[in-house]
Amino acid sequence: MDANLKGYGMKKLIATGLLVVIAVFSACGDSATEIRGTLPVVTGISIDSIASKGDTIVVSWTALDTTLVDGYFLWTRPNIEGTWALAAVCNENAGSHIAFKSAYYTVMAFKGIDSSSDIGLSVNTKTQSVSEIRQLFELRPVGFRVDMEGDSLIAGDPASVDFAQQFVVAINLAGERQIFPGNSRPFVWPSGARTRISSMGGFVAPAPEDSVNWRDSISYGGNFFLALDSGHYCMLKGTSTIPDTTTMTDTLVVKGQIQPLMGIRVFNELI
Repeated sequence: MDANLKGYGMKKLIATGLLVVIAVFSACGDSATEIRGTLPVVTGISIDSIASKGDTIVVSWTALDTTLVDGYFLWTRPNIEGTWALAAVCNENAGSHIAFKSAYYTVMAFKGIDSSSDIGLSVNTKTQSVSEIRQLFELRPVGFRVDMEGDSLIAGDPASVDFAQQFVVAINLAGERQIFPGNSRPFVWPSGARTRISSMGGFVAPAPEDSVNWRDSISYGGNFFLALDSGHYCMLKGTSTIPDTTTMTDTLVVKGQIQPLMGIRVFNELI
């Protein structure tokens, strides 16, 4: 037999065998928790914070002896509890997942139809909550910035050279309440950070090159994404209290989430 044909036949046989293995595991429901084998538990599972970008999450782990395993199953689920779903089948000790929201990840090794005796310790891309802030709004612009260390928002006067705002809530020429990036008006708001804002829905912020959904301003009210100059992303929500009928002032209420992994744009829960 021709060597090339023989090699092709072997590759096809391996691929067919792998499909059978996947089918066996997938047919068992939540395979990551229902199936227990005799292989070692996978350790060293972590999010590769350098390789992961945007909605592509790269997970790595400590490789097992190649004589013991054929490969690995990468599993994912949105919360700390619930059903695991198969995200990828990997030949090496790393795998990637295109995420539509932040999630938990774990790994099992397999050889034939045998698998690890348990799932590995999971890791996640979960976000951190930002403490709610309430700020009186008297039709004058109000600046906000995110305190990454304190997981909170700080309000201040964007006209002050001492306050480096990351977004501003202000009234536009049409009398509408809008959100502006921190550096959108450098002549009147001099110390603003170079940020971007978007009102796009869902759990994934727009890509950096998305020129449609990152806007010069968006309407205040509801969820919005904030891209910080540090490379981190936030998903925030702005609401208001009922205006005082005499003074026509009300209170801005802003809260949300920070994605602590730089460059990752995925979030999980609606605010």
